[in-house]
Amino acid sequence: MKNLTSLLAVCLMLCACSSVEYHNGKRGVYLGNIEAVEILPLQAEVEVENTVISGVAECERWFWFLTKKPAKQTYGVSLQIPNGNFSPNACTRGALYDALSKNNAQYIFAPRYTAVKKGNWCILGLCLHQVNQIIVTGQKANIKHVRQTQEDILELRRKSPYIKDTSAVIHIQ
Repeated sequence: MKNLTSLLAVCLMLCACSSVEYHNGKRGVYLGNIEAVEILPLQAEVEVENTVISGVAECERWFWFLTKKPAKQTYGVSLQIPNGNFSPNACTRGALYDALSKNNAQYIFAPRYTAVKKGNWCILGLCLHQVNQIIVTGQKANIKHVRQTQEDILELRRKSPYIKDTSAVIHIQ
């Protein structure tokens, strides 16, 4: 019995200490002197259609733990000002993915978000079961043409007080 207990404890320790981590390479870039990097911007012509598109996503919580979230989400999207959004970012990204994929759009122009909160067994605002729903609506937008920024605009940006030493500028395209 003692051997079984110690074996179970060792197995539990191994399972509890293991984890899975994914990297996409964004954090692998180290820029020691960020002032010496100049990103050459691109200009894009965006065609905004009069078509109104929308997407919906739901997230579910049991006992304050997120138990259900959308399976497909856009990457790197979060609200600039999350005030009033009581749903997790995964739910917002799922609603954006739903809107973009259903309507074959590249962007949503002027997006508007609606957050709906449904709770069961609530006491003083704390609910044991919650369903948060995010609805995003906006106009369909697609990129028509991408070109480099004009040189005179780049010269104005180079004269910015934020770039101190222009002799060591690295150009990234």
